[in-house]
Amino acid sequence: MSYADLIGSARRASTLLKAMSNERRLLILCHLAEGERSVGELESLVGLSQSALSQHLARLRRDRVVRTRRAAQSIIYSLEGEEALTIMEALRRLYVGAPAQRGKDVAGAAD
Repeated sequence: MSYADLIGSARRASTLLKAMSNERRLLILCHLAEGERSVGELESLVGLSQSALSQHLARLRRDRVVRTRRAAQSIIYSLEGEEALTIMEALRRLYVGAPAQRGKDVAGAAD
């Protein structure tokens, strides 16, 4: 990989990680990692006002983390590309796994 390619990859990774760095956006992405959702579904799942949710979704769209499609009157969101899904799966394994197992992993790492 050339240096120019590496810079481009670092820029794309940085954009994705910045988009994911907000707790509410991360929650939105957690739900989208399970499958596509309408704006109404996301609103109730994440517990944000429509206005606040719209701002977060606009940021995720702008950074090409999510994509949309229209279904009748609804806008449906899904993750765009494999990068976000792969990171969400890794975060789920690290932070949402069985609490007993997480405790063992932490204790084992201290040995």
